[in-house]
Amino acid sequence: MARRLPIYVYVVLALALLFDLAVWGAAPQLPEAGTGIVASANREAPLAATYIALGRQLDALVPALGTFGQAYLQDALAEGLPQIGESPTVAMDLIFGTSWNRPHRWLKIAYWLPPILLALSLLLWWQRSRKVRLIGPE
Repeated sequence: MARRLPIYVYVVLALALLFDLAVWGAAPQLPEAGTGIVASANREAPLAATYIALGRQLDALVPALGTFGQAYLQDALAEGLPQIGESPTVAMDLIFGTSWNRPHRWLKIAYWLPPILLALSLLLWWQRSRKVRLIGPE
């Protein structure tokens, strides 16, 4: 298990990053709050702004991911979309404040998962076993 742990971490990192790019890349497509979310992310949340910028390109290349991301984001932010539409300057505060429903909680968990898994993968790479040569050519 310990030998395969880095592989599991890499797979979960890739899946979490794909999820974040698909969902956050669809934020500009939200009809009533998309521009407010993007503007607020650019001001206050560099990680969200990065997900949005890279996710837009991914969603343009794979429209099915864009459709999934938009549906998931509308479901996750359903209770807060009217508030975000009314005051778009505080969109990130509203999104990362209280949890409205289960998809919203998963959205917030998945948001922080790639940086944490990236740090864990670097730690696991640093702790990897290395080949030891006692005798032989260098």
